[in-house]
Amino acid sequence: MAPRRKNFQTSRQSLNNVCYKENNYLCCLNDYQTRVRRRESIRNLRNHVEYDLEQKIEVEIKMREGSARLLAAAKHRAQSLEAARALLTSNERMSVYMAELQTRRRDPVKKPCIPGSTGKLSISDLRIPLMWRDSDHFKNRGDHRRFAVFCLARLGTEIHDTSLLCPVDRAHTDISFPDVLIFNNVPAEFELVLEIYSHVLQEDLSIASTPRRIKKTIHSSISKTVGKKLAASLRDEFSSGKSGPHFDLVARARLTLDDTDDNIHTHDLVINSVENKYHSLPLFGHFCCRLAAQPECVSKDMCIGSVNVDSQDCWARLQGFSIKTWESKKHAEEAQNPERVIPINKETSVQIAKSSAKELLINNLGSNASKLLLIKFESKEEAQKWLKLLSAHINDHSRWKRAAEVIQRVSSIESTRNSFISNKRQGSLYDETPLIESIPSDYMPARSTVQTIFDLTPSTSLSSSSSTNSLTSLRSRSLSIGGAFKQSTIALKSHLASSNKNEV
Repeated sequence: MAPRRKNFQTSRQSLNNVCYKENNYLCCLNDYQTRVRRRESIRNLRNHVEYDLEQKIEVEIKMREGSARLLAAAKHRAQSLEAARALLTSNERMSVYMAELQTRRRDPVKKPCIPGSTGKLSISDLRIPLMWRDSDHFKNRGDHRRFAVFCLARLGTEIHDTSLLCPVDRAHTDISFPDVLIFNNVPAEFELVLEIYSHVLQEDLSIASTPRRIKKTIHSSISKTVGKKLAASLRDEFSSGKSGPHFDLVARARLTLDDTDDNIHTHDLVINSVENKYHSLPLFGHFCCRLAAQPECVSKDMCIGSVNVDSQDCWARLQGFSIKTWESKKHAEEAQNPERVIPINKETSVQIAKSSAKELLINNLGSNASKLLLIKFESKEEAQKWLKLLSAHINDHSRWKRAAEVIQRVSSIESTRNSFISNKRQGSLYDETPLIESIPSDYMPARSTVQTIFDLTPSTSLSSSSSTNSLTSLRSRSLSIGGAFKQSTIALKSHLASSNKNEV
């Protein structure tokens, strides 16, 4: 009976150890998610309360501790990758906060900020094409690497991260991120830095995970020299002391106000050289995104009040680079159409009238029908207030450039961060790229297009043209054109032969 009791105690201890490990993992996961939610709440309240840098550093320290504990307790690849991504993001935020804190301590006198209003910036529809060989993608052979990829967007001391996409292999022609990253209180002279991080997944490609027969074949096929080098590289990798997956910075890009638009555009990537080329993501050198900027004055009332425009009393509102007037305040609150819209842009001039200090003269020099508008106020102070705000409005229109001329849609909803690895992908860029390019009308006389040659409609795409009917029609048209070309070539040869005989 004693041995049985001993075995029972041993099994009970092992069961307790398993339960302890599971509980420890659940506690780490709960603690990690709680700190993620706390960080997100601080980020969302950033408009209302300005947190000190030391408090932000303290939050990121706790985030690092939670991520490290989760990384140590993680049993699955998805958990370890997500924890490694969160740990890297927290480290980058801490580095930025520490550098800013040291700068403030060295220079306690606050530097004067750039005059003018700030705005809101969003980056979305982020897609990164990959450059696989045709045999890798179409024939599904050759390059067997798989990656985990995410991005960091930096603007000043603010850093946002995208979701982690995994696995990315040769079946993917591009990487599509569903995230919408929002930056608040952004000056017009901003510089957004986008960084791409990747990690090559190697666990399914190691010799230990292959069957015994394949392992023996590989072992017998390589020489001793190659085997020693392979063993040394694996030994260095496992003895490097780095716990968890390591992400490499593979590329980055810099975006400014000139890159903003309401539509998706292509931008250049600066690809970094990775020490181990095997770990480098096969990037094409470009990426697509929608970078939208919206000045604060577009959605916020800069000034409101009762004024007199050309001897007519009305209720005025300065917003969105224009002065809108209504018959009364009630009509404005009911969102009725304004009676008059006075544009305020970089071509507008505002000055105090010579007749009275309570009057302002507004002249739009850029408009076709340049007309002076006389606006009267109740007091000199009110006139000075409007003059100051109108001058700042004109300056903002010049600073924000295209973002002030065309209103760009900026999303107000950020994607969730607490979800683990996302494998949602949009349609491939390869399938969505049109086979027939749409040429502007200005270039139509300059060259003949594919539409005129094959008599096709511009809506043809790579995916739609893959059907049998379209291929048959393309083949028949190309054969007819080729036949006509051959006939013209034969006629030209006969003409040249006859001319040569005549010369002889």
